[in-house]
Parts: sequence; structure tokens; C-alpha cells
Amino acid sequence: MHSDPSLVEEILRNLISNAIKYTRQGWVRLQCLHEAASVRIQVLDTGVGISTDQIPYIFDEFYQVGVPANSSREGYGLGLSIVQRIARLLNLNLDVRSEPGRGSAFSFTLPPGTGQTAAAGERWEAVNSRENQLRKPHILLVEDEPAVRNATRLLLMVEGYSVEAVSSMGEAIAAARRGESIDLLITDYHLRDGETGLTVIAELRAILGASMKALLITGDTSSVIRRLPQDSNLRIISKPVNADEMLGLLEALLAA
Repeated sequence: MHSDPSLVEEILRNLISNAIKYTRQGWVRLQCLHEAASVRIQVLDTGVGISTDQIPYIFDEFYQVGVPANSSREGYGLGLSIVQRIARLLNLNLDVRSEPGRGSAFSFTLPPGTGQTAAAGERWEAVNSRENQLRKPHILLVEDEPAVRNATRLLLMVEGYSVEAVSSMGEAIAAARRGESIDLLITDYHLRDGETGLTVIAELRAILGASMKALLITGDTSSVIRRLPQDSNLRIISKPVNADEMLGLLEALLAA
């Protein structure tokens, strides 16, 4: 088989995590099946399942099984969206079978290391090469929720950014003081221990300069957010995060 092991691992991490999340009883099973010249990898569960009419929507950034569209959600909801983006990058076809109340099966096939699959692997190797990394914008991500931090980091890496992900303002300040170039800061608004993204932005601008570009991610609609002064180097995006919208804001900020 020819593919990128770290990206295949990330697909599995997200699929298994999702299966565990929605399986209240029974089991979650990871299978590897040899099929002629290919290998099919499956993540099976006995969870809540997904109705046929909802399957087309499960890879949307904000979709969560059994969560009404107008209710609050945990995190950014990027997990399966990340899986789909990586699968496309690696030219893998994701198959989904599910039945409400009986569970789900997510699978993909890794073909032999020739032709199209080899080209996909070479493409990712080029994206991840040291020479290319040195030319890419370097983003500092501040997010205290591990699953959200990892999903967002991976989304940015798949899109070609160099990313350092930290969990607190103290770690962000330490990263800034190391002297490495930071082209843009992404931070959640509500962090642990009473820290806020606005404070993180202020502290890093005190170190790196007032023109440092930043993206603030928030589910807060309070007057504090509404009354923020105009800042050409700051963009605000609301949860649930739409990945394409976030990437568009990043590109606009970096190009400004």
C-alpha cells in the first residue's frame, strides 16, 4: 500500500473517536480486510446510527448526530469534515453505511502503491517537505480543548500552513518569545482559567508588534464582542465554524 501513514492515522483517530462518542453501549471495532490487491479498513460500531436522509450531511463542518440545527454544540464540529478533506487529498473513497439504532460502518480502501495513489502520496510529501514549509505562513493556534485543537491544527496543515498549536496564553507567550516568525494568530475567545482570546492577542501584540494579524473564534454574542473597535488586522468568526469560511478569512488576512 502507498499512502501517508500520519494522515491515514488521523482519519482513523477521528473515525474511532466519533464512533466512541455515539456508542453508548455495545462495541466499536476496527477491522483490516484484504481484498485482492487492496486493503479495506473499517470502523464499525453499535451506536445510535444515522438515518439515510442524514448521511449526505455528516461531513458538514457543523453537523452532529442527534443535535438540532439551532441548539448549542460542543467544540467546532470539524471531525468528519477533516476526515473528508484528508481522504480527498489522498484520493481515498469513504464509504458510509448506517442504520438508526443499530450502528454505523465507515470504510475506505488503500489500493496498491502505483498510479494515482502514488501521485497522491507524492503530493502530500511535497506539501510537507522542509523546503516548502519554510515558505509557508506560520500560524500559532491557541485552543484549550484537545480534540478541537487537533482537528483545527490538522485542517490548517492539510491546507498547507505551518502550525504550532498550544493550549494556553502562557504557552502562546512562550512561543512568541522564542523569536520564531508568527504570521498569524488563531485563538478561541473563551479559554481555561478565565483567560480570553482578546487577552492573548493583546499580550502577543505587546511582544510581536501591534500589527500582528489575528483570527478570534467565538460563540459569544455579548456586548464585549459587539463593541470591539475596528481593527484591520483582526477577524472574528462565530461557532459552529465553517472550515471554508475560516480558510477564506485567513487568506484575506494574510494578503492584507
